[in-house]
This record gives sequence, C-alpha cells and structure tokens, in this order.
Amino acid sequence: MLRAAIVLLCLCIGSAAHAGKRVALVIGNAAYRHAGELANTRNDAGDMAAALRMHGFEVLDGIDLDKAALERKIRDFAAALVGADVGVFFYAGHGLQISGTNYLVPIDAQLRSASALDFEMVRLDLVQRTMEREAPTNILFLDACRDNPLAPNLARAMGTRSADIGRGLAPAESGIGTLISFSTQPGNVALDGTARNSPFAGALIRHLRSSNDDLSAILIAVRNDVMRETQRRQVPWEHSALTGRFYFPSPPAVAVTPPAAAEPPLPPVAALPSPNAVVRAPTVITGAGAMFPYPIYALWSEAYKKETGIGLNYQSVGSRAGIRQILARTVAFAASDLPLQSADLERDGLLQFPAVMGGAIPIVNIEGVKAGDIALDGAILAKIFLGEIKSWNDPAIQRLNPYVRLPAQPIVAVHRSDASATTYVLTHYLSKVSTDWRTKVGADTAVEWRGGIGAKGNDGVANAVAQTRGAIGYAEYAYARHSKLVFVRMVNRDGRAVAPTPASLMAAAANANWEATPGFGVILTDMPGAESWPFANASFIVMPKRPEDAAATREALKFFAWAFDKGDRLATEMLYVPMPDNVVGAIQRLWAAEIRDAGGKPLVARPN
Repeated sequence: MLRAAIVLLCLCIGSAAHAGKRVALVIGNAAYRHAGELANTRNDAGDMAAALRMHGFEVLDGIDLDKAALERKIRDFAAALVGADVGVFFYAGHGLQISGTNYLVPIDAQLRSASALDFEMVRLDLVQRTMEREAPTNILFLDACRDNPLAPNLARAMGTRSADIGRGLAPAESGIGTLISFSTQPGNVALDGTARNSPFAGALIRHLRSSNDDLSAILIAVRNDVMRETQRRQVPWEHSALTGRFYFPSPPAVAVTPPAAAEPPLPPVAALPSPNAVVRAPTVITGAGAMFPYPIYALWSEAYKKETGIGLNYQSVGSRAGIRQILARTVAFAASDLPLQSADLERDGLLQFPAVMGGAIPIVNIEGVKAGDIALDGAILAKIFLGEIKSWNDPAIQRLNPYVRLPAQPIVAVHRSDASATTYVLTHYLSKVSTDWRTKVGADTAVEWRGGIGAKGNDGVANAVAQTRGAIGYAEYAYARHSKLVFVRMVNRDGRAVAPTPASLMAAAANANWEATPGFGVILTDMPGAESWPFANASFIVMPKRPEDAAATREALKFFAWAFDKGDRLATEMLYVPMPDNVVGAIQRLWAAEIRDAGGKPLVARPN
C-alpha cells in the first residue's frame, strides 16, 4: 500500500515569500471496497491538515474518495493554486508502482484487469505536474505501507507483465523548486506502526509542530526518528530541486538597531573579513547519487550527528544525477555505483574512492536444493545465460557437484530488464572468464540477453525465480541475504568454491591493486585470493580535487574518515560490506595527496 503525503513545509527567506498564498490538498483514503480498511490513514491526513491550517495554509481536503471524486479534488486544487507561492499535497492511502510509474489508488479500485492502469487509478505525476505548473515551490512526501492486497489482482491480469509491478515506490525526480520525499527508499515498503499515525507521518507532523530548523534539517530528524522506531527497517528518502533554504515555521525576523546619529559609520574596510578569519564549517553535509548505499549513509548520518552535531543530507537520486550535481558543484560529494573513467575524472578535476561494498549473487529455484548446496563456475554460468546448458543435471554441473542429486529439470535464466550496476558486475565477470560471452554479449548495465525471462529490479528477478521451477537469476548481495534467497557458491579464480559472505567480499577488495589502478576505478571481478568472491563491487564517492567550498569538502572527508573508523559495525548490521583496512589506508593517502584548497594546501594530513 502507498501512503503518500505531499506537503509543503517551507517558506523562503524574505517577507514577500512568507506572506504569499499557500494552498494544500489533503486526502485520506481508508475505506477500500475491495481491499479492506486501512488503520491510520485518516489520522495521518487529519493531523497533517490541522498542522497546515495552523500555519496559514488554505486546505482543501477529502476523505475516502473514489476515482471521480479524487480527480475532481485535483482539479479544484489546480484552480486554487493559481497565483499561489506554495503548493501542498498530502495523500494517505493505497498506491502502486508499475513499470516505474507511481499510482494513487481510489477506494473503488478493483485492479482486476490491465485497463485498471488508466481507468481505476490516478498517476502521481499528474498531481506533481499540476502543482509545478501553477506554483513555484512544491514539496512532496510519499508514505508507503507494508503491502497492497490489490496488487495480486493486477498481477494475475497482467500475466507475463506482472514483473513490472514493483515493490514500494519507484524513484521520482522533482522539477525546479520541488522536493519529493518517500517514507522509505525506492523499491522498499514502509510500516503502518501501531500508534495513531504511521512512523513517517507521525515523525513528520511532530517535527513540523515543534522545530524551527530549515527543511533539510527537519528531514534528517524525521529520518532518524523513523529508523529508530522501525529498528532500521524503514529509511526515509528524498529528491530535492529546491533553490534555497526553507523553513517551517518561518525563521524569526532579526531586529536591526541603527547606529546613533552622533557616531560616525564604520569605514567600509571594517566590514571585510580579516585574512585570518575562521570560515564556519557547515552544519549539514550535502551529497547525492547512487541508491544502493543510501540506507547505510542514513544510518551513519544518525550516529555521526549524535557524536559531532553535523548532519548529512544525502539524496539518492541515482548515480548519473549525482555526478551531474558534483559537476555543477551543488553538493560536497556524489556517489556512483560504478567508477568513473580516469580520463573523465582528470578532465573534470575530480577524484573517487570506494566507500562501501556489495556484490552480485546467483539465486536459484531447484527442487531439493537449499542455499549453498551447489557450486557453479564462471564458464558454466556463462553457458547457462547463453542458453547452451539447458538442464540442471547437465554433466558439467554434475561434475562440480558429485554429492548433490540434481534433477533433470530445465533451466530458466532470469535477468534484469532494467539497467543496473548489478548486471554490469555480473556481465563484467562473465566477460573475463568466457570468450564467448565477451564476444557475443559483453559487459554493460543492460545487455542483449540470449533468451530467458526479463524482470525489473532485484524484487522482480527474485519473484520471477521464486515462481519458476528450475530458474536461476541474480540479485544484489544485501537484498539476497536479507530476503534469505537460495544462493549458489561460486568457484573463484583460485579454484575454491566460496559462499557470498562479508569475509569473501572483503577478501576480493583486499586483494585488488587499488593504488595502481587509474582513478581507483577497480571493478572487483575475478580477483585473486582463495577466499575472494568472484563478483563484488564497491560504491564510489566522487569529490573535486580543488573544491570551491573547501570547508564543505573538509567536513565530508571527516564524515567518511569517521565511517571508515567507526562505521563498520553499522554497515555489517545493514548487510553492507565495509572496506578492508589496507584499502582505507590507500584512500586516506589519496585524500592527502590530491585534495587541496585554493592555495594548494592539503585539506587533510597524510596518515602515519
């Protein structure tokens, strides 16, 4: 189920913006005719509406709206937004993502046919476009529940396209002047909780009523509260294109006392900063990019703020969007699931280093086979995905597993239909170990697969494998382990059959030659070492070598130094793999050698 609240909580600095027209639409859907009643959506909507009215919003509201009524409310909202400075939309109720598009579900939806996409639901981007067309500033919050009981109806109706129905919400991008916040990261689901409000809505309303911080700080506080309440199972996410700092409520005006008439004004030079003035460090570190590391960055942020008072505002908008932001120097760092080419780094004055690791894991659905029961090697895996090995009792597989009784079951290969770093890592490995794969398919985030079933995201592949006897697919390490999927062991470069564990992924990183690789751009496939997992991958941080804001970059480096020193336990708890000590040492030497201020002075000291 989706519970989405889209609410503007901001007023620009300046009296004109504070006095401007502010309009909100608040919707709470609970009494679903074909899906049962939701517990606290009405409370979430009612409490948010009260908070908005208290702060001067003109609120349009609606409870338990069918399709026609919901569309009428959106049209009324569009008319009310004309001439407004701020638009607000709050939605609590069921929702769904299909092929990357998010839908709001009215109370009369049944979702028993494919036509339901157009005729029974309302696209969320319709609401967003309406707001952005009329108001210069808009903020969207979407709160997704644990599951949507209507989704199986639509899955059955869509047949082979059922894998397009995703888990949770799909990532969304905001237009200029808009912020979109999810109650949990894309592709995941949120919790209802047992209190009057959902964990996300409750934390949001509480901070709106009590905090004088800017919106960025409020969202960090909300995220930390939700993570604590849900034992870190739910990590709120946002994407922002706001163009300034916003406050809710408005920051207090500062009284300025003019100098006495008898006192001459100070000469202009006295207003200039001293050459020895101390530049104040930022209280929030900004970053943007890959979605994969978002949960661990959020967890590190919470712990780091408790220790230092400095927060992290990281927007998981995707690797490419993060790189665009670091090129524009709008954030202190970007994160990318794949390393940039050394030529690109040199051209743009950037450096990169690995921060945390994951990997790809083959997953299977074979009669009588449990996790880790069987082993495969790179040559066999390539032939399976090329369609050349067709049965699980093939002699090549049986030779590797002489003590396992393998069924005469056809193999069905399942692959990602969307572009992903996980696909890149797997195909990069297969290109190293199989000439046929390298010449016929190659390595990329999306390739031309030789048959099989395509599915979107880790969730889509896992569901397709679970529903198909004899299937083999692949998923990201943390997702596969968290979901307790049936994985296979892999024979590595040293001829050892190893399981995907933190130790085997760390061994792959520890045995890589980072400092000798241009731009630190190591792809951790087919690494040497008896314990190395064959296809691991690191998530990379990208920073400018000569930052325009040296103070912001210094604070970001302090954050990652803290994460390398004190964040390993938290990373392991979240099923991420921390960087080995020898790699951390190489990273810190890179910082000292390459990152300098405008005067050429290193921002950090070289480690001992």
